[in-house]
Amino acid sequence: MQDPYAYLEDLSSPATAHFAAGAHAETLARFCADEAFAALAADITAQLQDERQIPFCQEHRGRMYHFYQNAQYPKGVYRVCSAASYRAGMPDWQVLFAVADFDEVLGDDVYLDGVSHYVEAPHQALLTLSSAGADAAYTVEFDLNAGAIVAGGFHFPAGKNHIAWRDENSVWVCPAWDERQLTRSGYPRQVWLMQRGQSFEEALPVHQMDAGGVMVNAWRYLDAQGAPIDLIEAADGFFSKDYLYVSPEGETGRLKLPRDCEVAGYLAGQLMLQLRSDWVRANQSYPAGSLVAVKLNKGELGAAHLLFAPNDTQALESVETTKRFVVANILDNVSGRLLAWRFSDGLWQQQSLPALPQGALELTDQPWGGDVVYVGASDFTTPLTLFALDLNVMELTVLRRQPKQFDAGGIKVQQLHAQSSDGVSIPYYHVGKQTAPDTPTLVYVYGGFGMPELPHYLGTIGRHWLAQGHAFVLANVRGGGEFGPAWHQAAQGVNKHKSVDDLLAVVHDLAARGLSAPAHIGLQGGSNGGLVAASAFVRAPQSMGALVCEVPLTDMLNYAQLSAGASWIEEYGDPENPAERESLAALSPYHRLSDGQKYPPALITTSFSDDRVHPAHALKFYAKLRRISPQSWLYAPAEGGHSGNGTQAQTAAELACVLQFLNGFLR
Repeated sequence: MQDPYAYLEDLSSPATAHFAAGAHAETLARFCADEAFAALAADITAQLQDERQIPFCQEHRGRMYHFYQNAQYPKGVYRVCSAASYRAGMPDWQVLFAVADFDEVLGDDVYLDGVSHYVEAPHQALLTLSSAGADAAYTVEFDLNAGAIVAGGFHFPAGKNHIAWRDENSVWVCPAWDERQLTRSGYPRQVWLMQRGQSFEEALPVHQMDAGGVMVNAWRYLDAQGAPIDLIEAADGFFSKDYLYVSPEGETGRLKLPRDCEVAGYLAGQLMLQLRSDWVRANQSYPAGSLVAVKLNKGELGAAHLLFAPNDTQALESVETTKRFVVANILDNVSGRLLAWRFSDGLWQQQSLPALPQGALELTDQPWGGDVVYVGASDFTTPLTLFALDLNVMELTVLRRQPKQFDAGGIKVQQLHAQSSDGVSIPYYHVGKQTAPDTPTLVYVYGGFGMPELPHYLGTIGRHWLAQGHAFVLANVRGGGEFGPAWHQAAQGVNKHKSVDDLLAVVHDLAARGLSAPAHIGLQGGSNGGLVAASAFVRAPQSMGALVCEVPLTDMLNYAQLSAGASWIEEYGDPENPAERESLAALSPYHRLSDGQKYPPALITTSFSDDRVHPAHALKFYAKLRRISPQSWLYAPAEGGHSGNGTQAQTAAELACVLQFLNGFLR
């Protein structure tokens, strides 16, 4: 049957623009036009711009670099202070550039997406400037000492490019500004080495993958204890890839590594590997989820050493290398802790670390060439604390404490478990003051790509939701990474529906415990989480009172043809495969919407500059749902991209709209 809303896949069409603008205007009129909205948006903006918020920085050579936004600079400035003044709590900030100044230079509406310092000369920086918040971005070389764009420097057009320093006079270029350079997923498939003073046409071509792959990336590891190495990652799936070693002469050779592992660092001439499946090598077995160090000598792998192997409740969340140490953030029953190892006398030796708080931990920065790591720690009701951990002396220092954004008095945090349809126990966190069936309860889910959801400080939700006596639930469904690769793989491909099964189990468990009731339960999810929440919404609409579905996937029979969709086939399955198409049809929220069914109110969001998850997913789902259920709304601004890369006022306005919607329907 012909898709009546297929025209919404053409974002350049006046009909699509007219449809989205009309729906967006209707949403603004319904939720964003009164004094309550204005006050809420203003308060959220003020919180985001509070000068007491922790400035998370990159440290280079005793200087702290920070991206900062406020009312005067809505697009932000990049600034620097001395490390000494930062540690003393009295930073002597100096503005290096204002992002808004690049609008005129580039002739586009741009936002700062990142600053890459060349660590041995950190005044040399590559600025990634996103077009309207999209993934496609310009690259501009900027001299931070001179405060000027480098004449004849490394400058590249907008695209989903990967540009990385090799040394102070050369960069790795994976271009994506021309269709001939792209994979079917819209990412780079070529690797070039470009010297200073060369045009792109004069650069050295190093590697090219087939257009049917997903993407390539190239970078240099600077090992503080040895020679640098250059690597290429050539991915033909989201989780399947080859790693290639690049010789000093530019020759490449494939490393004999597991095709689903992640190279997470390089130290003392050894690669740090995160394993997604068991690896059997030289009569030795290394289990899935492990951290393994393996020697690398001129492109040849040597002896391997198992640093960490998880048990059933653990997962390896992230890895960082310092000058002498490897540091790993380990999840243990969805709570973070750090482990560290030092390579000494030819052996890896685990180190004893100072105790850190329970909850969510994040390795926020590691200054190159030293042994200090910066660690952020928080939980649902405890604001972020920024620590400096000096691994040489094992000293933990508090650098900053985030101010409280809400009164946590009387708020209880409990980890509960629901039984999914196949009998698996699904953990979730319930946060709130009340435990009555009429408690408005927001259930947040992600559940995909092996990404964990952790008990982080709730901030705005605490201030404008929990403080009203409402409750928040974080569902740790399968598909995420809370318990390692097996937890993710259990809801991958034809089993993706298990993420939805788990979410509905949590919702039903809340009602069974008397913590809330269907009419007062709202689901919220973004991107993959939007898919999971929307799938639960169409499968069991009687189990909830509202849906907030943000930048979602919803058309699972056509997703591989839209934007970067082809890169996610390993996560969801291939619509061209009949067996997998059947499971995708059963999962697809857009296709499972049914005439005559009663659906609760829904707010669907997207951005016209989202070039990762195509806006057609949200537009088509909204259009079809609105025909069935008039209590459906669309929030679709032009800017922001997939990850909300815009101004703080834009972020605050969207969050205020979501809260107004929820407050209107879950009370």
